[in-house]
Parts: sequence; structure tokens; C-alpha cells
Amino acid sequence: PILMIFSKSATMAKTHVFTVTVAAVMLSAPCAGYTINAARARGGMRRCARRAAEPCMDGKAELADFGLGVGQKYGPTAPAHPMEKPWSNVLTQEGVQIVKAASNDLRDPLVSDMANEEIFVSKDSIHILKHHGSYMQQNRDLKKKAEREKSYQFMLRLKVPCGEVPGPLFRELDELSNKYGQGDLRATTRQAFQLHGVLKGDLKAVVSTIANVGSHTYGGCGDINRNLMTPAVHFPNNAAYMYCQKYSKALADLFKPMSSAFNEIWLDGEKAATVEYWQKDIEEFKLDEVRTYDNGNGIITGHPVEPIYGRTYLPKKFKIAFTVPGDNGVDLYINDIGCVVIMEADGETLAGFNIVVGGGMGRAHKNEATFARAASHLGYVRKEVFFEAMKAILAVQRDHGNREVRSNARLKYLVHTLGIDDFRTLTEKYLGEPFEPWRPLPEWKYIDWMGWHDQGDGKHMLGVNIEQGRVRDTPEMRIKSGLRAIVDNFPGVDLLLTPSQSVVLRNIRAADRQGVELCLRMHGIKLIDEVDALTRKSIACPAFPLCGLAITEAERVQPNINARLTQQLKEMGLGNTDFVTRTTGCPNGCARPYMAELAFVGSGPNMYQLWLGGHPAQAERTAQPVESIFRMKLSELEQTMEPIFAMYKAQRLTQDEAFGAFCHRVGIPTIEAFIAEYQPGAYKEMVDPFAPQLTPTDATVGIDSALLTRVEFEAAARGYDAATLVDLLVREAFDMD
Repeated sequence: PILMIFSKSATMAKTHVFTVTVAAVMLSAPCAGYTINAARARGGMRRCARRAAEPCMDGKAELADFGLGVGQKYGPTAPAHPMEKPWSNVLTQEGVQIVKAASNDLRDPLVSDMANEEIFVSKDSIHILKHHGSYMQQNRDLKKKAEREKSYQFMLRLKVPCGEVPGPLFRELDELSNKYGQGDLRATTRQAFQLHGVLKGDLKAVVSTIANVGSHTYGGCGDINRNLMTPAVHFPNNAAYMYCQKYSKALADLFKPMSSAFNEIWLDGEKAATVEYWQKDIEEFKLDEVRTYDNGNGIITGHPVEPIYGRTYLPKKFKIAFTVPGDNGVDLYINDIGCVVIMEADGETLAGFNIVVGGGMGRAHKNEATFARAASHLGYVRKEVFFEAMKAILAVQRDHGNREVRSNARLKYLVHTLGIDDFRTLTEKYLGEPFEPWRPLPEWKYIDWMGWHDQGDGKHMLGVNIEQGRVRDTPEMRIKSGLRAIVDNFPGVDLLLTPSQSVVLRNIRAADRQGVELCLRMHGIKLIDEVDALTRKSIACPAFPLCGLAITEAERVQPNINARLTQQLKEMGLGNTDFVTRTTGCPNGCARPYMAELAFVGSGPNMYQLWLGGHPAQAERTAQPVESIFRMKLSELEQTMEPIFAMYKAQRLTQDEAFGAFCHRVGIPTIEAFIAEYQPGAYKEMVDPFAPQLTPTDATVGIDSALLTRVEFEAAARGYDAATLVDLLVREAFDMD
């Protein structure tokens, strides 16, 4: 074994990077990798690990163990296949890896922390608790430290593959949020529900209740595979979409943690009363056998509990999405792995999958070593080797991902460092065969599945916009009560959460369509034709008051941003313009801002960095920052956007050139140069090359002055004058050419 003696200098206190003294070394080197089995005591069972989440203030050397587990052959300190890269993971690893190594398969110190009388858990337990689906939070609206110290609470995040939330589960979540939470739910950008405001003493009751009704929170967070995303649709007779959902559920099960810690801590060691509701859809895959199957190429670690993950799981979170050709409502390119279903020519038989790898949004301001990245095309795999290919990609990240610097731990940094060709070659060593060339695909489209859709089985789906995903009741709009009324009064209707934080109600009988609409309207819930285009295409992270990383507001200001931008576009004669816009309270990118056509990324109190130029369908590229607009004050939103909208109006190539496509085409430097020369109000004198032809008038008609003012405004928003708009409306009303 190797005994690592760690000390940490004061200058390293924020990054938790450790210097290393090797006290005793005995290395073995399979495949030129290094196996490090760290010092063990008490019969080899007790792990010796420092409290890595806390600064080492006394300067004393402490022992740290992040090597392989008992029986484990492959892992980050002993890759199955070596690959040259700037980090080795052998002599040093960042603090969270140490905490996981010491956790006894995600148990410690959470077991003891949950048993004490404190209203919080320790810093080490925070990291372990994430793997069980919960974050500890404080109310940051409270300005006095003493008050904040009393506000500890916990957020729970469910793991619901495909965003499927059966009616009975929603009913239970509604009750739990009222009894134990803050009375609302939040639909996330990864098609899951979060429940906020749970006290530590109530965690076990809430987690166990969720598990016993056929769902769970295990893997909702943490350094493991997160919730699996698919288009939020239900087409029972569309084989491609059905394969999306089936294989998504299969990977959710294949990559779940196998440690029994969850059942021990939350269910008193017993099995949940109800099997997960989606397990019936994947029985054919025999995933317990797939999980442990060893192809002899280093995918299986040899760890007795976690055959794929090993002792310390993954370097950081891992995200996977599925879709069909053309439908990019899932933001495929932001995922660690993206899978595109490829069908045989008959349209009914699954052939295989196109695979993308290395997407991710997280970054830090003023740190060029961190960046957003759109995933790269890895290739195509036949359905017969799909599961092994997925295991191989995960094993590459497990063995080679950066565990020395946590901000560079995601798969995207490994793909970027190696390049997609070398990454492919490395993955093929684990898989044991080459990937096939990428299969050509049609153009991507952003599809949110709002409004009514025929399922093809005699029933219908209805997409309902939930602004920023907050499912709650207000005097104006009782969303939570409305959804509860739907599942209570229309048997068989379930929820599908969407990647854009909204909800699709599925399995609505034709006879119930009018009743469902009436129920929604009675609760003040808008149908999609009543929702403005920017609101429909916007998402935001929660940010304040509960997110510990937030620099500024996001969810609570997004409605205001949408309303102001909509008004400004109308005033500038661009009332028919819409685009994907997103806001985050910090640069970590939870609301996927770096794929948006227009994004506001928190950079200070009520200040935002501006990003432009994402693909209208969020495909294959990221947006770019406007370097000169790093701290845009929210109060200066309109004056910031005016020159950019004016340039778009005057210089777009076609009437329907998307805003993001325009910004990408002309480039950020050109936009910044235009901003520098622009004079406020200059758009009024600019010629719109695609202005509609105005109707010549040869008569007059009387009209109420207040109505005339409204007509003039609405006409200007569309590039018309008042007479032309009235002419168009009258002709349409009387069906005249």
C-alpha cells in the first residue's frame, strides 16, 4: 500500500489542493497505470481520511486515502488503459474525492449526522447527501447571520427518467410539499421535481414516502449519473420516441448507485414498499446482468459493491439525454452523453444510436480554464453493443476524468483535452470495437410540445407553460391546485415534465379535452396561445433566496425581463420576433444559458454578463459572451439591448433570420463595434429591409382615441401603420382577399 501524507498551505485553502509527501511506496503498474491501495486499519475496513471540506488550519499533516477499494482493480489511480494528459489523479485529488473515499459507500458521516439533534449536517455530509438527492440550503434573504443560522433547510430532487410523474406520485408530492416543504414544487431543467424547505428532522419521512410510492431521490444529485432526459411526449405508436423513453429508463437503472446506503439510512434497511413505476418498461433488458457483465477490457472495476463506478464514483456529475432525429427540445449538446435514436428504413425497428459526448455548461467568470462546451459527435453504435458503449464512456470518465481540480472534472474537459479523435480511440479500447461513422441527420428544431397534440392512440396531450418551473398557487394563478385537480378528476392523466420547466399532461380522453381546459382556466392557468413568445422560450435557475452559489436573481426577475424585452421589441417594430432567452444567478449555467440566443448570466448584485448567438435549436455550438458587457445593470436592460435589436432589424439577411443565427453570423466584435457607434433612438431612422408594404388609404373612418393609440402601438410592433393594420384585420374578419 501507499501512505499519503497531506498538508495544505494557506494559499490553497479555497481550492482544497493538497501537497503530498510519500511516506512509503509500493506500486504495481498494470497497463502502465498505478494502483494505490492506501493505508487501512482495523482489519482493513476503516478508511483514514481527512475532513477534506474544511480548511486545515493547524498546519499538521493528515492522512488521506483515495486509492482503490478492496478488490478493485481499475479506477482513477489505476486506469485500465493509460492515456497521456495533464493530470494523473495518483499523487493528489481534490477534497470531495477524499470525502467520497471515506464515506463507506455513501454512508459516512451522513449516518451519524442524521442521528444527532443539529438542524444541519456537517460539510462532509453535504457532499454525501447530494448522492441521496438532497442539498442543504439557507434562506439568503435573511440579512442577519444569526437568523440565517436558524434557517437551515433541505431541497430534495427526484430522479424521474423521461420526466414521467404519474398522477398518484404528483398527488403525494403535493401533500408532502404542503406538510413538510414550503408549499410549492419546482420543475427543473432536467425534467424532475424539486421540493424545497424540508427540515432535517423531516427528511427521512419525506424521502421514505417518495420511495414507498414508487419513485426515489437516489442519484438526483451527486457525482453519479443524474436524471435522464427525453422529449416530453407520449406517442405509443411512434417507435422512435418509445425507444427514447425505454432506453432512457434502462440507463437510469444501469447507472444507479448499487450501495445499499439509501435503504439503510432512509428505509431502515428495508426495500421500498413499491417498485419504481418505470421498472416494468425495462424488464426485457436484464440490467443486473448487463451491469456486471465484464468484457475483459477494464470497464468493470472489481469493486464488490459498485462494479461500474468503483469506490469514489465519478469525478463530478454526469448527464445523459435521448432524442429522435430533428427534435432538440432536450438541449442534446449540453450533456455528457447525448443519444439519438436511429431507426431502420421500416421506421419500426431500432438500428442503433448516434452518440455525442462532452457537453456541459458550468464555468467561472474570469477563469479561462473553465468554459461552456457543446458536445462533439463521437459516432454511431449498433443497438447490440449500445449498453457496453455507454459503460465504456462512463468508465473512461471514471478512470481519466480530472479529480485533481474539481472545476475541471466534467467529461467535457477530458474530451477537450484529448480531442474527440483520441477520446474515441481511448473509449474503443474499453469497448473492444470501433465506433461506426455518425449517421446523417435532418436539421434540428427546438420543439417544446406546448398546446394540444394527438397521441395517436385516441388520447391527447396538452402542454402547459409553467413560468420558470415554479408550481405554486398565487392569487392570480393557482398552478399547483390546478394540476392537482386535473389528476384527481381525470383518471389516467399523468404529467411529463419538460426540459423547459413546463408540463405536458398526457392520456387525456377526447371527451375530456374541454373539461381539462375549463379546469385549467378556473385556476387561472393560461393555455399556450395566451403566453407570449419570450416567456414560452425562457427558462431560469432558482438563484436567490436558497441557492448558495447565486450572485444575483434569476427566477424572480425572469418574468420582468421577458415583459420588458417584449415591450421593447414591439416599440422597435419587431413585435413578431422571438428567441430563446435564459437567465442564471451565477456562471455555473444550470439553466443552460450558454446555448441560448440571448442570455443573462449573473456577474454581481443585479448585474449580468450578456451572451449572444446560440443556435435557435440549441444545436452544435454555444453562444459567446459580449466581453464589453460584463456587468449590465438590470435597470439598464433596454438601453443595452436597443443597439443590438436595431442592428438585427436593419442588417438581417432575411425576414425570418433567427436572432441567434444573426448574432453568430456577424460575430461579437462586429456587434460591439456597432454598439460603440450607436446613438440612442437611432433605430427610428433606420430602414427595415423587410418592412411590410403599407396599404394606401383613400378614405377615413372615425375611431375612439384610446383605441387608436392601441392600434398605432400594435401596428408599429408589427412594422405597419395604423391604417394597414386595420385594413388587414377587417379583411381577415370578413374573409376578403
